[in-house]
Amino acid sequence: MSLDAVSPERIGDTGVLRWPGIWRVYVATRSEEIRADAERALTACERTGPSASVGEGIGTHLARAESYARSRHGLRRWLTGHAVEGAWSNVNSATVMLYGVLPTPELCGRATEVLAIGRAYLPGDDPRLVQLQARIAAGDLGEGDRPLMQSVLRAAYTAQAMESGRVRSFRNLLLGGVLMLSVIVFGLVAVGAIWPDAVPMCGNQSVVQTQGLMPAQICPTGGHRPGHGDVPLVALVGVLGAALSSAASLSTRADLSTRYSLAVAQTLLKAPAGVATAVLGLLILNSGFVPGMSGLGSQPAILVWAMVFGYGQQVVTRFVDQRADTLLTAASPLTPSGRGTRTA
Repeated sequence: MSLDAVSPERIGDTGVLRWPGIWRVYVATRSEEIRADAERALTACERTGPSASVGEGIGTHLARAESYARSRHGLRRWLTGHAVEGAWSNVNSATVMLYGVLPTPELCGRATEVLAIGRAYLPGDDPRLVQLQARIAAGDLGEGDRPLMQSVLRAAYTAQAMESGRVRSFRNLLLGGVLMLSVIVFGLVAVGAIWPDAVPMCGNQSVVQTQGLMPAQICPTGGHRPGHGDVPLVALVGVLGAALSSAASLSTRADLSTRYSLAVAQTLLKAPAGVATAVLGLLILNSGFVPGMSGLGSQPAILVWAMVFGYGQQVVTRFVDQRADTLLTAASPLTPSGRGTRTA
């Protein structure tokens, strides 16, 4: 297959995308850039000898990348990253091959770009990276440095794929955790709604009037005995607290350029976690387990504490957020690595 035979029109469009994403735009744009550079480089060397086979290989990789970007992919391939990784793997391979046919002056001019990509993903003491830095510092780059630059690019792209794979695996793990926790929480709320006495949310009152004692309990819905709406109301208020926590965390969340996003999964996790902490927190307070807390004596106090506990799920989920930030930072090309001591 020649490079001329891989234009986007010849690959074909399979229709409306089932899983649209901005990465498809990046793949298409990058493919066109590589194609234009390769056409220019191959024209300069008249497409003879080994250069012709390199051009054919570049065309094949670009065709595959565009095919991945244009085809429809279901849930299984979305979870496994089949489309994203397939497209970028071919784009990166075409880029490495492009450096095999670039004219020497242009090759030397792109050395700093290769160095930046290497620094983003490779350990600072990687021998290939160290050697390239030395060659750039010496200012005597030449044709003999072409294999070195390709080696640095190939290693950097491999490391990038591994880091992106970690982010994807963590995203899938988060989604699984959201699903499992949601089922558990839904079951707890359903039990509380059907059998109110099974999950008591009511606090104890100790106010005495001259006519006698007031009702001994006050419940989230305002009644004096457990009702069917107590646990659902506490769950709703807990979700409200979790939503406030999510809104507050948006101001501190880093916006990094990666193949996968964890923001949606992180936010989804906070909702069932907020319900769980709200219900369990009220159970603990009303049990008298906490010194000085023998129960909640008013409906507003119960609801406020439910919201506080819902907001407090951040204490648990912050460890998930920290792990997500670590993975996203490692997978971001905008973050210089200094990965010589990184163990994650």
